Amino acid sequence: MSQAGFHSSRFFVGFALILVISACASPRPRPEPVAEEHAPEVAAPSQPAQIDRQPLPEKPAAITARSAWERLRARFALNGCAYSDAVPREAHRYTRSTQPFIASWQDAMPSLLLVLAEIERRDLPGEFALLPYVESAYQTLPTKGKGPAGIWQLMAHTAIDRGLQVNRGYDQRLDILASTGVALDLIERYDREFSDWRLASMAFNAGEYRVKRALGAMPAAGLDAQRLARLKLTATTHQHLIRMLALSCIVSEPKRFGVELPAGDPDDLLIEVIPPAALDLRLAATLADLDLAEVLRFNAAWSGQARPHGPASRLLLPAQSADRLNQLLKDFPADMLGDWHTQLVDTATEFADLASSLGVAPHVLAVANRLDEGDRLQSGQLLLLPGAEPAMSLPANSQIHAIKPGDTLSAIARHYGIRLEDLLRWNGLMTHSILRPGSTLRIHEPSY
Repeated sequence: MSQAGFHSSRFFVGFALILVISACASPRPRPEPVAEEHAPEVAAPSQPAQIDRQPLPEKPAAITARSAWERLRARFALNGCAYSDAVPREAHRYTRSTQPFIASWQDAMPSLLLVLAEIERRDLPGEFALLPYVESAYQTLPTKGKGPAGIWQLMAHTAIDRGLQVNRGYDQRLDILASTGVALDLIERYDREFSDWRLASMAFNAGEYRVKRALGAMPAAGLDAQRLARLKLTATTHQHLIRMLALSCIVSEPKRFGVELPAGDPDDLLIEVIPPAALDLRLAATLADLDLAEVLRFNAAWSGQARPHGPASRLLLPAQSADRLNQLLKDFPADMLGDWHTQLVDTATEFADLASSLGVAPHVLAVANRLDEGDRLQSGQLLLLPGAEPAMSLPANSQIHAIKPGDTLSAIARHYGIRLEDLLRWNGLMTHSILRPGSTLRIHEPSY
């Protein structure tokens, strides 16, 4: 369980540009921790020469292993593989199941790129880009009760103290940009306090004052691995550091562990979109040509709204989808962005006639439904229409289902004894929607 807080939204202006260039500075120097006497001698990865900034390309370049993994290696400061015998043992444990490990990093790549860009901007060691994997495997995990949440697993009181909003409808701990600002602010503060990146990592897990008590009168500077391992902190806190170093060891020497780290994809570049008014998430998904589940994957802070498809004031989307959304928003009146609802067509009708009856420009309605203005609508066809969601009384025993690996929409509906079409309607989904482990579905048991 990590302690963290919030820094204002000053960072990530021009994020897309930062993501497509290599880092050009090494992290601030720290005296390298002394390895334990029995630790094997493993050479640290070589540091490339400082790179001059190049003119920015007109469009984002393709994401490659070099643009992410080598940027990380260039910033490693703790020589993880040689730190202690525990590090390679933990690295082997991580990579015991090679394919799931690789797949988890492929899934994490969009968030990793955002975190890495901010670490480069702040000139921090690359190891801290691996902490969200230690905390959550880079999944935007929702909270359970009063527990931690998000990729950094921030506690509510810490997030609130740092200016984040944490409530049932909007939890900024699930916002990748906001939570990363919080976490890195704290790590920088702990570094100023202890002048040791290892202790900063441990303080992030255990809290600053527990680390201070464990140190007592002992100077924080110059601790070797053996003395640091004897600090009276929990096994979880000591393991927290070892796991971060183990991941840096894997990234430094993937072949040693039989791992081929995944290359990125251009869609891994996430761009921040700020619409002119709060934007219904289902409308955003349609305009961006994405599934709603994919939109919520990168914007989980909004998933707790009374309407999980309700309005958002900013969105993170893959670069191409963000560009498409920005272009199409130019044709939408700002006062029509926030309230949309789904409705079944009662009788077959011409598309233009329906648009006219609603007082909506035909091309606006067509774009919102990925249809052509000349289409004829069929009875039973589901449409996205402007206007507030019809009032719906929810039973007291409504609940939330946390999606697990292997879940399917039909299986979830059978488990709760509800109709598949109701499950889809309550969550703004389609039958082909992608289910992401860690995200949630609203389960409203029928009253009939």
